Amino acid sequence: MEIKPYLDYETILANTHQPIHFALQLRADAIDSKREQPLAFCVVLDRSGSMSGPPLARAKEAAALVVRNLRAEDQFALVVFDHEANTLFPLQLVKDKAGLTRQIEALDTRGATNLTGGWMLGRDELKKAKPGIIRRMLLLSDGHLNNGIVEPELVASVVTSGLECDKIRTSTLGFGNDYDEDLLSKLANLTNGQFYDANHADKMPAIFESELDGLQNLSAQNIRVRIKPLDFCENLQPLGSQPVITLPDGRQEFALGDLVSEEEQVVCWAMDGLPIPVVDGQPVVSLEGERLLDVEVLYDAIREDRIGSETFHQVIRVKATQDPAEVKPNGEVITWTSIQHSGRTLSEVTQLMDKRDIDGALDLLKKSIDRLQALDGVEGLEDAIDPLLRLRETIQRGLYDRGTRKRVCFESSQALYMKTGSHWSSDAPLPKYKTAVRNVNTKLQDINILDLTPESDSDDQ
Repeated sequence: MEIKPYLDYETILANTHQPIHFALQLRADAIDSKREQPLAFCVVLDRSGSMSGPPLARAKEAAALVVRNLRAEDQFALVVFDHEANTLFPLQLVKDKAGLTRQIEALDTRGATNLTGGWMLGRDELKKAKPGIIRRMLLLSDGHLNNGIVEPELVASVVTSGLECDKIRTSTLGFGNDYDEDLLSKLANLTNGQFYDANHADKMPAIFESELDGLQNLSAQNIRVRIKPLDFCENLQPLGSQPVITLPDGRQEFALGDLVSEEEQVVCWAMDGLPIPVVDGQPVVSLEGERLLDVEVLYDAIREDRIGSETFHQVIRVKATQDPAEVKPNGEVITWTSIQHSGRTLSEVTQLMDKRDIDGALDLLKKSIDRLQALDGVEGLEDAIDPLLRLRETIQRGLYDRGTRKRVCFESSQALYMKTGSHWSSDAPLPKYKTAVRNVNTKLQDINILDLTPESDSDDQ
C-alpha cells in the first residue's frame, strides 16, 4: 500500500502560532483478479410494524437480491426480527435459492423493533464461519429502537464488539422515509462498513455489487493509524469520524477499516503549530525542522499466497522562516481538508435544524461558504462548497424535510471518510474526489488562506 503524509504548510512563519493541517493519503495496491475465496454473509431483516408497506417490500427485494448473487461457495444466513429475533436460515451453503427466496417473500410485519437482538443473533450465525473467512452482516432496517436494548450508545457498543472480537463488519441499509439515519450510519461507521439509503429499487444492484465486489478485491485490511503530538503540536483534532481509542502509551489509534484494489482514502487532522524560534534567519532548535507528530500506520496486506502485517512509521516535521514568501501552502491538502470541514458543517447544520434553529443553521452555512470561497486559486473546492450551497438554498426555500436530512447525513458521512471506492447512493451529484486520484505535489503560491480550524468542537519528513 502506498502511504503519503502531507502538511498544508511545510514551512510556517517563525515565532507565531499557526493552524496546520496534516493529511494521510492511502492508496491500496492493485489486485490483478478477484480472489475466489468463500464469504460468509448474514442478512438481518427488520420486519417490525414500523416497516409495514413499501419499507418491508424494499427490504425483502434487497434480501432476495443478495441470495441471487451468492456464489456456490458462499455461506449465508438470514435472521429476522420484530419484538423478538429468529433465525430463518442458519449459516450454510444455499442449495435452493428459489426456495429461500420464497421464504423471504412470505415475510410480513408484526411487533416492535428489537434491532439489537436481531444483530446479536446474526453475529452468532457468522461466528460459525471458519477462521479466515470474511464475515459481513447486512442490516436492513428503519433503525427504530423500541424493544430490547434501546439506548443508541449501548447498541453501538454491542455492534462495535462484533468487529473487535469476531471481525464482523456491519453494513446498514435504511428503508422508508422515517429510518434513523443517525443510528444506521453510526453502526456502519463504527465497524468500517457502509451506510446506504436503500429507498430506490434501481439502486439495489449497484449497492450489492459494491459490497460483493469489494469483498473479492480486498487489498489491505484492518488499517490503523496511531498518532501522537510532539514538541510543536497542540490541540490535535481529527476531521473525520473514524473510530478512535487511546492506547496505554497515550497515542490515539484511528481504525480506517479496509481498502479494495487501487482504492484511495484521505484522512486529515487539524492542529495548532506552536511558535518556532528563529533568530537572524536561523532556527534556534533544528535545521531539519521541528517535530510535530509521530505517525504509525499498521495494516494487513493481502497477497496471493498469504496475509502479511505491514508497518509505516514517520516523524512529521515543520520548518520555520522569517520570510513570508517562503510560506507556501499545498493546494491539494487544502482541498482535502476543506471537504472534510464541509462534512462537519453539514452535520452541525442538521443538529441546528433538529432544534428548529433556522437562523443559526443559515448563519453557520454562510460563514462556512464565505470561508471556502475566499480560498482563491484552489482547485476542486466545489466538492466542499456545492453541498453547502444546496443545503442553504433548500432551507431558504422552506423545503428542508426528513428526506433532505437523510441526504445531508449521507453526504456528510462520505466527506468525513473520503474513500474513492465507497458506493454513492445519494441523488446528489457525485463528488469529483470519488472518481479521480489527485496529484498532491503541486503547491500553490497565491492562495488567500483563512483559518479553517473547526469553530466547535524513513522516520522524518
